[in-house]
Amino acid sequence: MRFSYCIKLLDNLRPTNLLEKIMPDELSPNFGMPLQSPTEGLDVEFKRALPLRESIGKAKLAKEICALANHGGGWIVLGREDDGSYPDVADAEIVDVDQDQVNQIAAAYLQPAPHCTVGKQKPEGIDFEVPVIWVPPCGTAPVCAKKNGPDDERGRTQGIIKGTHYIRKAGPVSEAIASPDEWQDVIRRCVLSDKASLLGALTTMVEQPRPVSEVEEQCVFEADFDHTVLKWKEEAHDHPYEVDLTSCFVGYGFQLVGGEQVTTDQIAECLRSRPLNSPDYTFFSVGYSSQYRPIVIEVAGHDGLEVHANTSEDDHRSIWRLSEMLSGTEIISYWEDTEWVKSAVEQNSSRTWERGQHIWIAQQISYANSFLATVKHIADYFNFSGEIRIRVLFSGLSGRNLKSTSFGAHYSMDYRAHQNTKQIDFVLKAADLAAETRSSAIASIIQPMNKLTQGPMVTAESVVRSLNANRR
Repeated sequence: MRFSYCIKLLDNLRPTNLLEKIMPDELSPNFGMPLQSPTEGLDVEFKRALPLRESIGKAKLAKEICALANHGGGWIVLGREDDGSYPDVADAEIVDVDQDQVNQIAAAYLQPAPHCTVGKQKPEGIDFEVPVIWVPPCGTAPVCAKKNGPDDERGRTQGIIKGTHYIRKAGPVSEAIASPDEWQDVIRRCVLSDKASLLGALTTMVEQPRPVSEVEEQCVFEADFDHTVLKWKEEAHDHPYEVDLTSCFVGYGFQLVGGEQVTTDQIAECLRSRPLNSPDYTFFSVGYSSQYRPIVIEVAGHDGLEVHANTSEDDHRSIWRLSEMLSGTEIISYWEDTEWVKSAVEQNSSRTWERGQHIWIAQQISYANSFLATVKHIADYFNFSGEIRIRVLFSGLSGRNLKSTSFGAHYSMDYRAHQNTKQIDFVLKAADLAAETRSSAIASIIQPMNKLTQGPMVTAESVVRSLNANRR
């Protein structure tokens, strides 16, 4: 991979933390957002009370600010119990908390000190306001404690320890960084914050870099993904559907990072060589009629095979592209939105099934499994064992409710999404996509989307159960 291409890849790095996407520093924080969270999370911390006039309270607050800043930003809601409930009356210790007080505490205990923003919010059904603290992401350097908290009666330091970098960990809890792996996300955020300086330093390090064309400097993965989404929206506009397909779709993308360039003929042979005995959805399918046979289209200076099955003749629609740089994207409509599913449910039960209104988690797990299985086949065919970049974009989620087509299956609560899109990006090794180990990757795709509905947790174990149930 050429140096300039590496630079371009770095330039196209996108934040993976949800808060980094929806809360850039230059925008005003939405203080109502953390009140919508039913429980604490890695980016939301609840504190019923903190004695901020005392050193112990200040030290504990400084520790939480440090951890959230290094996590990529987050919220502290004062006056709320750990289980998400509220007391009958506001604790006197937190009633008068203001922004100056919080930032004075941060400046006293942390280096560099994040500039926090404080707002007052009145939770729904509660008679009093609670302070909500927005902690911004760390900048070009991670946040570190610069002094100790107070000692207890046995001489032990309480709250925060000088020289310690805290992060958010599963629990959720705020704890010290304890291993090199835990440094990775923190360092990445700092690198992104100082991207311009880093690019300049890298350029200086490399003497007389070989000139490359403008096309070669483009990030093929980004270009392929954006091209396929654009084609999908154009054709969805030209061929109306029961729901608005310009916004209701799921996009799956991958790139074999650093893989050798291949030809479109080799791609076609790779697809023809895979086993097609699975009942699941077939990604990058070449089994369409001649109307939908693959065509060759150039994007970002590289040829690729494309199939556009996004016309009014199809109940379930798709567009896919596989480029000679071993980058691929497929956009599909929700199977939940098809007339076939609606008819099957309503003919076999007394229930109604509204198109465009539901998310069927078992179906989305099946989609993710089929996609990753296809990517594994492509990697194996081209003898690739390195890192694979994965992207999944869910669009048209807002208002959709969790629902299952299975007879007798139901959810006891209203699990409805209130955010319209969710993009998931991660990198894994080709070996991680083996059938016996891919359940964790599937959960990494489905759970972030499912979290928007506040539905039951999707884990690697629940993925295995869902896939096994579908096979019976």
